[in-house]
Amino acid sequence: MKNVILFSLFILFGYSVYSQNDNRVKEIRTSIGKKDTTGWVKGAGLGFDFGQLLQINPAVGAGENKIGLGGVGSFYANYKKANIAWDNNIDLLFGIQKLGSGFSNLTASERVPFQKSIDEFRFNSKIGYKTSPNSKVYYSLYSTFLSQITPTYTDTSIVNPIKGSYLRDISGKDQGPIAKFLSPARISVSPGIDYKPNMKLSIFLSPASAKLILVADKNIAAIPARNAKGEPIGGVGIHGTEWNSPTDFKQKLFQLGATFNAQYVDKFLNDRLNFKSGLTLFSNYLKNPQNIDVDWSTETSVMIWKSIAVTLNTRLFYDDDIPVQITDKDAVGGINGLGKKVSFTEQIYIKYNYIF
Repeated sequence: MKNVILFSLFILFGYSVYSQNDNRVKEIRTSIGKKDTTGWVKGAGLGFDFGQLLQINPAVGAGENKIGLGGVGSFYANYKKANIAWDNNIDLLFGIQKLGSGFSNLTASERVPFQKSIDEFRFNSKIGYKTSPNSKVYYSLYSTFLSQITPTYTDTSIVNPIKGSYLRDISGKDQGPIAKFLSPARISVSPGIDYKPNMKLSIFLSPASAKLILVADKNIAAIPARNAKGEPIGGVGIHGTEWNSPTDFKQKLFQLGATFNAQYVDKFLNDRLNFKSGLTLFSNYLKNPQNIDVDWSTETSVMIWKSIAVTLNTRLFYDDDIPVQITDKDAVGGINGLGKKVSFTEQIYIKYNYIF
């Protein structure tokens, strides 16, 4: 319990906007009184949310105990000098919650567990070179990495294939996690052309992108994706790799295709409102190229005092190879099996930005 809380507090961080080109680098350094000597701009953002409720001998119908910890965070390091630009960004999202107290109604011998509300680790890097100082086109290499931070446990019974996202195994069956770091991991490497007409917009296109879904743990790769009836669907593992039987499955899925990425950053209301949006589209040449994978994120921040802002994050995600949990308000636990659906996430938090 103490370790969980300490770990959660340690990673309560938040997104922050990073520079797009030479003008943006100079703008940031001017605002904090630093000279542009090394070409590097580095910074971090911290954001968190916390909710707690304690009830002792509550009235009937008055509710139950609750504790929730969570947040988001970012570290960026961007380099711009001469004809070279190199942007690096690490984003973390993590949150846990516990509703109720005493022993769990899922397993009588286990205390009410903490559940994960969100868990994501993302790293992006893009390095580019332009042939002349006045050119708006960079020859670039764009790479991404996405995984989770901690193991996730659930009850993978036939009746309901997904029941909760717990920090430890409470099933009593020693069935192991359904996800953890590198299981799954999504990795992409995309050489291409990056067009930057101004300090607000970046448009990247790669005609030959390599994309990999990796499930490093073979026990996790052996879990099939199941529909609402608990039946395996379409020869697909729980994280999108090939699955034919508990002994016949793959731990990797390689894709080759085209990638389009657009980034837009702007300020409004005398710089009190900051907006950032990023859209990535991917078409897999090797399978169903007409079905486009979509990853679209936005960040809207309203400054309330100095470097402190109220921030709204959204993310819309669809991958033609990755099954997701289907939300159904009429189903037990609100989940009705797995399938190919659009996934949407929204989060509001308080963020503090720091540039160094």
